[in-house]
Amino acid sequence: MSKELETKELSFEQALEQMTRLVDKLESGELPLEESVAAFELGVKLSRRCEALLDKAEQRLQVLENGEE
Repeated sequence: MSKELETKELSFEQALEQMTRLVDKLESGELPLEESVAAFELGVKLSRRCEALLDKAEQRLQVLENGEE
């Protein structure tokens, strides 16, 4: 299973945890260039996953708010 497929199935909390670990690794400065680039790419995918899940949650809340008016 590719990283992209795995990322699409993560919960918000799982994606955020993985992104936090990646940031820690990148900030340490100990990764070689290629691993840093790969970590950054994965971080972008995780960020997009989190954003999509937050957007979905916001839409659900808006539906609830509009239904109560």
